[in-house]
Parts: sequence; structure tokens; C-alpha cells
Amino acid sequence: MANKNKLSIYLIKRGITSVNDIFDSPDKIRIFQRYSETSTAYFVPSLTHEPGWLQSFFRRGSDGMLLQANSRVVLIKTLEIDGELRTFALTFGYARFLFREDILEEQFGLRIVLNSIKQNELRRISKASVGSNQKQSDEQLPKSSDISEFGFDVNRDLMKTVSGKSDDEMFEKSMLTGGDIFSLTVSRDINNIDELLIFCYRRYMEETYRERFAWIDNIKYVREKAAIERLNTKLIQMINEEAFDRVWMAVPEVVKWEDIRDFKISGVEDTYNDIYIEKVVSSMRNDLTCLDQLQSKRIYARASRDENENVYEWSAYKCIIAEIELEGQAYSLNNGKWYKINNDFVDRINQQYSNISLCQAEFVDYTHEDEDSYNAALKEALDNSYLLHTYKIAIGGGQGNNIEPCDVMWRNKLIHVKRNGGSSQLSHLFNQALVAGQMWLDQSFREQLRLKMQEDGYRGAVPEPYHASDYEIVIAIINRFTEVRPKIPFFSKVAMCFTATNIRNLGYSLTIKNIPVVNR
Repeated sequence: MANKNKLSIYLIKRGITSVNDIFDSPDKIRIFQRYSETSTAYFVPSLTHEPGWLQSFFRRGSDGMLLQANSRVVLIKTLEIDGELRTFALTFGYARFLFREDILEEQFGLRIVLNSIKQNELRRISKASVGSNQKQSDEQLPKSSDISEFGFDVNRDLMKTVSGKSDDEMFEKSMLTGGDIFSLTVSRDINNIDELLIFCYRRYMEETYRERFAWIDNIKYVREKAAIERLNTKLIQMINEEAFDRVWMAVPEVVKWEDIRDFKISGVEDTYNDIYIEKVVSSMRNDLTCLDQLQSKRIYARASRDENENVYEWSAYKCIIAEIELEGQAYSLNNGKWYKINNDFVDRINQQYSNISLCQAEFVDYTHEDEDSYNAALKEALDNSYLLHTYKIAIGGGQGNNIEPCDVMWRNKLIHVKRNGGSSQLSHLFNQALVAGQMWLDQSFREQLRLKMQEDGYRGAVPEPYHASDYEIVIAIINRFTEVRPKIPFFSKVAMCFTATNIRNLGYSLTIKNIPVVNR
């Protein structure tokens, strides 16, 4: 029986065949063996060296007894498949770090795996959330399962890699792992690899995955330097054209607004109650012509307790939110990352967001120093309402599990208020509203809340029995935009639609409200 080898297979982009174009440092590459005009193995000479931990931990050398080397070999193979020439790279050792950027086909391995396995045969996934904190995580289950078992949100998560088993004889029931790389262990070597590569390519070109995993095409990172440069050029053009309905700024992380006095822009003495792209542009000594100007310009959030102290600091570029169309394709800039978004997905999310009902109640405008003072003013403006944002109800016996019931309770409305601070801040708001809605359904939660409210003289505010269908959850967004429907980033719309579905599933009605900021 033939020995099994673990293979890592890449697909080179069309038209790239030269060693000078494939490798990052072609001058360091040497030929290991040439098998044909279209099949050559390359290597980088390795120098043996002592492991770094000998000196850092043991405080001594090994006198040559302990040596290691980083072996790196790459097989470059071009095959004619179905009338076209395609080039593959198989890496061994640490050779995966030898390639130039932007020369590999993205999702090559991912598509092979998803085209080869059943939906309930997933064993491991790695994912990255988009829009807010760009959190990355890796999950593995003890047995093959459906995607739903991984806590994967098909609307908000990017699948980076996936592992699972296939029944294909060509893959020999190996565990398949795919991202940009396709990895498996099979009984193949240099003498019989062609058949497997051809099979992999044909499997990659299939669109079977669309039947069960079509959502992987909804959102993708833009990673090609040339594409990013085109997008940044378009961004600068839109800023100069003052297209501020599609380009604006927001804080790029979850912040404590009560800790923020105001904002400053580097090189400017004035302070502002929020961050504005037009203020950033006007602060520049020269016309805006390149990305470096946005990356070097700093945004400071000054501390409430000390105007000379900054509690947050970001580059202006990281604060920009942009939703643009380039060559008929939708893109979004969020937290300094460009995303390519499927046009049909954009249309679907925009439609879902537009279908969320608006809260018809009249709220006071935002003319206040912070959310706390606004909530107090809102409570005074709404008759027979209750201020609940200071109430923290412990659940599960943990100090860190304190839940805020809502900011203001008025009649049958549970009102959650938050400033539009970009995707991170809004995701926090939406999750807060969802979790609070779930907790209101818990009798012990309501009993604790009732006791706290009675201590403050509030009686009869939490009637029993409690039915979600009797209540309306209001998500109110403090916004410098004056549209009736809150203007929020695309990824916030995605999160909002997700939240809306889950809140409705709990039995509540859901509405949204825009609270315009009136400059002081």
C-alpha cells in the first residue's frame, strides 16, 4: 500500500506562470528538481541554527548538539484542464510563506470542500465577524454536524476555513480542510498527483455549494492590493464630491459615551460633539488627494473628567464608513476594512430594514451632554414613564451578568436608546435589546425588577401575567442624520434585521426611532 502524504494545494490565478511573479523573493529560489517543462519543484536553502529558546530559557548554546532547519519546498505544476491551462502550487514545510501577495485564487479550498461534503458533515470551521470588532474564532465539534451547531450567523460571519469528510473515492475518506488552501491526506506522490489536481480543479469550478452554502458569496474581504487601491481612489473622489450620504464617520469601537467630553481633530483647536468627515477634510492643509492624509490624521476623544486627557484615539481612515458602487459591484468600508458585498444581498437587507416599523411616538430631540441626561429628559416628556437604565438585574448568580431592563419604560414600550457610534456601538445596542427582551420573559428577573422599582416608589409597572405580545421594544438611535428612518451602516442593517427577527420570534413587536441631534 502506498504511503499517505499530507498535501497543501493552492491554485495560482490565471495568467501567472513565471517564477518571478509567483514568489516574493525569486532570487532566493533554487530548483530542487525539474520533472517537465510544466512541473518543477523549488526550494529555499535552509541554514541550520540553534533554537532561540536555548539562549532565552536555558541560557546556553548546544555546542552543535541541537540544530534545526526550516525546510521549504514548492512544487509548481501547470496542467491543461478542459481546454485551459491552470497552475497549481503544492507546499511542503514552511513554503506557504514564499508566495507573493495576490497571486492565489481565494476560497479555492473552501469551495472544493463545500462542493464535496454534505451540510451535516461539518467538523470544524474558522470564522470572522464583519463590521464591528472583526472577531475571529475557531470552533470544532466532536462529531460531524450541521452549520447551525457552530453558532454561525450566515448574514454576519465570514467563513474562512471549513473541515469535513467527503464520500469521494478520490479523497480517500480523508478529512478535508479548505480556505484559500486545500488540505488533505491521500496516497499520492509526484508520480500520480496530476489526476488528483484535475479532480480538485473541476470540483472547485462546480457550483453545487450554492444549493446549501450560497451565503458564502454574500460578503467577502477585499484583499487584492490593486482592488483596494481602486476603492480608496473612489473613496477620495466621493469625499471631494461631498457625497456625505454615502461616506460619513463614526467611532469604530464600543465606547463609554459618558467618559467622552467631545472630539478633537489633529491640527485643529476646535472641538466637536461628534466626528464629521467634512471637518476632517477642512482641517487638512492641502487638498485631499491620497489615502495617507486620512491615515495620518488623528481623531481624539477627550475625557469628560479632564479635557487634557484623551480616552480614545483613532486614525481618521478607521472611522470612515463608506458604501459605494464600483463597476456595478457593491462595496463597504468599515473599521478600515473593505468588503465586497453581493448586490442581491444588499437589496435584500435594505428591503428588510425598510420594512421594520417606525415608532410613531414623539420623542424629544437630543440637545444633551450624554445619554443619561437624555434618558432623564425623555422620561419627563413621556407621561407615566419609568427611568430604568440605572437598574441592573443579576441573573445566574454572577456579578458580571447584570442586565439592564431598558432605558425608559413607557406604557407598553420598552425603549432602548444609544448614540449612532458605528457598527460596533449599534451591535451592542441591538444585542442589549434582544437579551433584555429575553430576560423580561423570566419571572425571577421580573420579580427582582419589581422589588427595585417598588423601592423607588414605582408600583404596578410590571404587571402579571407578562405576555411579550403585549409589549413593543423600541430601538431608538441618537443620530446626526435627520431622516425619519435611522441612517446606519450596512453591517448595522444586517445586525438590525437579525435582531428584529429574533425579537419578533420572542413574541414582541419591534419598532425603530431616529432621534436627531440638535447642535448645541
